[in-house]
Amino acid sequence: MEIIVKEVCKFILEHIDEGITLEKLEKEFFYSGYYLMRIFKECTGYTIKEYENTIKVLKSINPLIFTSDTILKIAFNSGFNSQEYYSESFQNVIGVSPINFRKEYQEIDSIRDIKELEEKKEYITYLSQYQMKLLNTPNELEKVDKVKKLIK
Repeated sequence: MEIIVKEVCKFILEHIDEGITLEKLEKEFFYSGYYLMRIFKECTGYTIKEYENTIKVLKSINPLIFTSDTILKIAFNSGFNSQEYYSESFQNVIGVSPINFRKEYQEIDSIRDIKELEEKKEYITYLSQYQMKLLNTPNELEKVDKVKKLIK
């Protein structure tokens, strides 16, 4: 069962820009979509859609921090169909809106408080580690709880 879930995760990553549907997963893995959804949730703690959205949100972090692209452009480039859905997904995954996230991290050069700077750097490192964990070990996934503590 875990092997199937890892393969589903790999498939999602490889096809993230194409949009993932149950029909595509059924054709690829020769299992019922409902069976795949059930075992995916059991192994990862995520629904397939939550996992897909989490990958897309994590993909959008660097453009948010390091470019001046609009939130709408970043949303579309990350695979979302609307800014509203992107913002809602971002809020669910990261715990703060993309606009507030951008403000916090684009101002990192102007932070004079060492503790606050270290917390923000730690958070970015944490996101990178979380992304690697999400991409490589689907059976040990965790929700991002630490995020809210560091942002506030």
